[in-house]
Amino acid sequence: MNHFLNTFFGFLLISSAAWADHAPWQNPQINEINREPIHAHFIPYTNETNALHQQALPPSERFFVNPTTERRITLNGTWKFLYARNDTLCPENFHQTDYNTKPWKHINVPGSWELQGFDAPIYTDVSYPFPVNPPYVPTDYNPVGAYVREFTVPEHWDGMDIFLDFEGVESAFYCWVNGQLVGYSEDSRLPAHFNITCFLKKGKNKLAVKAFRYSDGSYLEDQDYWKYSGIERDVYLYARPHYRVKDFKLTANLSNRYKDGDFHLDILLHRPQPGSIVEMKVMDKDDVIYQARKTLTSETDTLFTGQHLFPDVSPWNAEQPYLYTLVINTYDKQGNPLESFTQPFGFRSVEIKNGVLLLNGVAILFKGVNRHEHDPHHGRTITIASMIKDIQLMKQFNLNAVRTCHYPNRYEWYALCNEYGLYLVDEANIECHGMQAHPDGTLANHPDWELPFIQRMSRMVSRDRNISAVLIWSMGNESGYGKHFETLYNLTKQMDPTRPVQYEGGGYDGISDIYCPMYARIWALRRHVNQRDSRPMILCEYAHAMGNSVGNLQDYWDLIYKYDQLQGGFIWDWVDATFDIQDQKGNRIWAYGGDMGFAGIPNDSNFCANGLVAADRSVHPHIWEVKKVYQYIHFEPVVFTGRQVKVTNRHDFIDLKNYRLRWSVEADGKVVQGGDMDFPTIAAHSSATITIPMTPVPNDEKEYFLKLEAITKDATALIPKGHVVAFEQWALSTQQDKHPSTLSNKQNHSDLLINTVQNPEAIILTGKQFRIAFSTINGDMTELSFKGKNRIKEGLRANFWRPLTDNDVANGQLGRCGIWKFAGRNAHLSDIVWTEENNRQSATVTTTYLLEEQESTLNVVYQIQADGKIHVKMHFIPGNKPLPEMPRLGMRMILPAEYDQMTWFGRGPHENYADRKSGAAIGLYTATVWEQFHPYVRTQETGNKTDVRWVALRDHTGEGLLFIGDEPLHVSAWNFPQEDIDYVAFNTERRHGGSIRKKDMVWLNIDHRQMGVGGDNTWGAQVHPEYTITPHEWSYGFSIQFLDRQDNPIEKVHEK
Repeated sequence: MNHFLNTFFGFLLISSAAWADHAPWQNPQINEINREPIHAHFIPYTNETNALHQQALPPSERFFVNPTTERRITLNGTWKFLYARNDTLCPENFHQTDYNTKPWKHINVPGSWELQGFDAPIYTDVSYPFPVNPPYVPTDYNPVGAYVREFTVPEHWDGMDIFLDFEGVESAFYCWVNGQLVGYSEDSRLPAHFNITCFLKKGKNKLAVKAFRYSDGSYLEDQDYWKYSGIERDVYLYARPHYRVKDFKLTANLSNRYKDGDFHLDILLHRPQPGSIVEMKVMDKDDVIYQARKTLTSETDTLFTGQHLFPDVSPWNAEQPYLYTLVINTYDKQGNPLESFTQPFGFRSVEIKNGVLLLNGVAILFKGVNRHEHDPHHGRTITIASMIKDIQLMKQFNLNAVRTCHYPNRYEWYALCNEYGLYLVDEANIECHGMQAHPDGTLANHPDWELPFIQRMSRMVSRDRNISAVLIWSMGNESGYGKHFETLYNLTKQMDPTRPVQYEGGGYDGISDIYCPMYARIWALRRHVNQRDSRPMILCEYAHAMGNSVGNLQDYWDLIYKYDQLQGGFIWDWVDATFDIQDQKGNRIWAYGGDMGFAGIPNDSNFCANGLVAADRSVHPHIWEVKKVYQYIHFEPVVFTGRQVKVTNRHDFIDLKNYRLRWSVEADGKVVQGGDMDFPTIAAHSSATITIPMTPVPNDEKEYFLKLEAITKDATALIPKGHVVAFEQWALSTQQDKHPSTLSNKQNHSDLLINTVQNPEAIILTGKQFRIAFSTINGDMTELSFKGKNRIKEGLRANFWRPLTDNDVANGQLGRCGIWKFAGRNAHLSDIVWTEENNRQSATVTTTYLLEEQESTLNVVYQIQADGKIHVKMHFIPGNKPLPEMPRLGMRMILPAEYDQMTWFGRGPHENYADRKSGAAIGLYTATVWEQFHPYVRTQETGNKTDVRWVALRDHTGEGLLFIGDEPLHVSAWNFPQEDIDYVAFNTERRHGGSIRKKDMVWLNIDHRQMGVGGDNTWGAQVHPEYTITPHEWSYGFSIQFLDRQDNPIEKVHEK
């Protein structure tokens, strides 16, 4: 048999281009040779005690190989490696035992070879990285990696079957042991097991692997992600007795009104021996609550079935992920233990009734995210620690669900989600997005591709079907639609009738238990509700989080919370797929497509950076909006009561006994009252009214807010004690005209006078300790001095532009709104006049500008008091020319760099925008100007704060300037000019947020408003109209005051 296999495989491996059509890596009908049938994941240990001990270890330790308790060793580590541009250039006989690999280089396994100095990774979103001609891939540039290492089989494994386990190799590979070809495998995201018993010898054995960058399987792996190659997941060698568990299928649903656990177990045995024993136990913590065993009577006795109804079980859900433990043991005929393994599981039922998805009879909401497996240094090769970190962050930011985009993940991820409680949409490794460039448009109707479609789906279901966290199967992503998906749907339903099956690519009429569109607009959500379809609507992708994004998320969820058939969705996506490198100046940057070398294929730039978190898991500002919108506790005032609050528990299963309510009354941002209290009993999906024990606030000039926070009572595995899970805030009183639009009649400084002089170049106003100058050439304020020190570098100038966000670039804002980019800079001064009023106690400088290209007029009026206070009013008057929306409406000023201490009363502490501000509470905040800058992967608009009542910029001594809005402002400050972070085409300059350095300035934006950031998608969707700025007539104002070292800005705000 071995001679036949080697002869056959040798024929298949002819590397001549003339025979390439016949090679398995060019043939969709050959996706595996000699590969073991896949089975449910489990790791056998030598006995039950060892299995339970391993399961009891902390997750950070549990998944590592323990040779003392299991018959498994890792083959991870350093291998010999040879890179070849194509198969022809790879040595044909490198797998032979006498081949000399000493000249070869070394490589770490697991790990992609492109990230270890061999060739370059390629990032594409849609396009294949090769010409589209399925099933063929290039033979000239199709790199091949040859791997070699030695291993020794432990002596105590004698008499057992020995297996190789490759958990993930991209995209196709052959393996040899001791010069003999073992087999071949495709599907980069599921394990390949090979029985190598007959190829082994005593002592050292040689293992050789040949991996192809591209194969016919690459046509099904066109995910929006980096294209790498090689052994990217773990490699193991393991031994098993001849009599063993081959596979098992567990179902644990709920019955009798979701109270009782309906347990079914099928165990498939391999080569059973008469008299040998198979045993199963179900454990609740340390207690065995059910046990059954069977003594086998013949070699055909290969099935052991268990069934039991457990009364009053504790169900599993993401809020209370209660797990039982299944233990399966095998013994030989003498009763000696052979193997034992565990499978934690939960009792839960998933069903769709009346157009709503129910878990345990409850309509749940998926507050989800799409997650690629990504490490900032090792790409797809991730660690257990990073998985735990992901889950911790997801829990802390109120996410409860993950779509495994777009392939089966490492098996440890599923175990962790089972344990910590995350709902999973498990997705098959099927994406042929690039086929849209082919006349066929899809592979889903081509007969030759039915087999790989079926294998990828069925193998995923077989591996993962015992995972309680998996609620939904997904048949793949962005692969068009055709009959193969109908085949997959029916096959999956046969294999597992307990879960819904979904696929987005068929649109509204495609076969799918869930209508799961991507990037549906708000009107599409309304349409689905109005149609009363028999399916729930769950967005498989939405809220494209590329760069400065995730606007109007609250608007989506206002609808989702309102209608039962709208059951949430999965944000795109969790983590930026970028790499931690340095630019030419040594600055740490996040590398995107094209930064990691060039392999002859155009990269899709920074479209790989769509995360709520950066690649190192530091958070982006927009994740705070997600946390707020997704929060599970909702507060709203009860009208006409003053102290009563309606509390709504938006959890699906638990009450609020594990939280406390912390409340505070803040006056101008400072706490003046506060306390904490327990919540009353409020069941899931219920509300109750509570009374806050606060005293009435005085009717004075201050602004009062009530802030409510739900905090955890006790620490859990991933969330600390005192963690804020939800908050809300509202004003307790409405103040009128706190910041007067004029100052001239509000103050009386009879002992102070203004002196005004004009020369051909300037208008100069002086008073006690201050001097203010305006250019008569361009109208700019050129000096703002106090006590002999000029506190500005450049005065106020109108600004209608913002550095383009990724969404702005994609929706054509530069072309559509480019007329505003230099409108302030190009404004032409048509008039400047000044007057003195109130017996020289005040003066007014009025500047009038023509915006010639816009055919509009701009007036800026400066009203100066004798004590140095200035009120500024900007008035925009459009003409008759049709104009596009304004990205920004405001003014900018440049201050000396030493004024880098920023304090503001408004929303914060993180950046926020008109359509992304619910997650930022109004408060009193202090930070440096540099801390306002968020280094997005590509430089863009950053640092905005909305609803700002006042902002102070001071140096380390306390001197500076105070700006007070007539009404709440939008404010931002940077240590660099706006053009440093504005958009430049990628083919001109590749800009990175990490490359931005401080300059000798503080650029201050004092805006009436700035448009929202949007986020429906990043390929054309514009900001929702309610968050844009229509160019009609506008005016706004603010005042400027000098701050001395001892000045309190809050007191200055309220000065009369």
